Amino acid sequence: MRELLDSLKKCHDTAVGPDDIHYQILEQIPEQSLEVLLDIYNETWNGGDFPSPWRVATIIPIPKAGKNVSDPGNYRPITLTSCICKAFVRMVNIRLVWYLEYHAILTAHQSGFRKHRSTTDQLIKLETIIREGFIKKQHTVGIFFLFRKAYDTTWKYRIFQKTYIMQEFVGICQN
Repeated sequence: MRELLDSLKKCHDTAVGPDDIHYQILEQIPEQSLEVLLDIYNETWNGGDFPSPWRVATIIPIPKAGKNVSDPGNYRPITLTSCICKAFVRMVNIRLVWYLEYHAILTAHQSGFRKHRSTTDQLIKLETIIREGFIKKQHTVGIFFLFRKAYDTTWKYRIFQKTYIMQEFVGICQN
């Protein structure tokens, strides 16, 4: 119940999905109803069967500023999903992040989407490596990837595999 209440506290007053259930409703429902919702969440978690209404979304295309509106590629889709689903996903995310951090599963080099870390950390790390290279009169090589629509068009497992191979390559080069 604590996780559910924490998840609801972190909700923002966003637009509703196709089920028309607002966060304000979830924040105001009595404890008995919260217990029913928690039972649904636990059945979903334990059974692995994601309710089909949570898979439905309303997609609203928003035109990109200064772009030709007649080109479909110049729109940014906004997806409105169920607030009930978003509260559940937030609970799962909190559990997953805790597990990954507690068991030190994530590499120390990853800063994105982690507490107390940011892109700035990576930029400072890169600058430090470059400066150390200058001081030691060594070459510094940087390899950057632009994954435009990578998660829409590529095999996700292969991206992770390539990233792992690159980390191994960098480790070999540093030795």
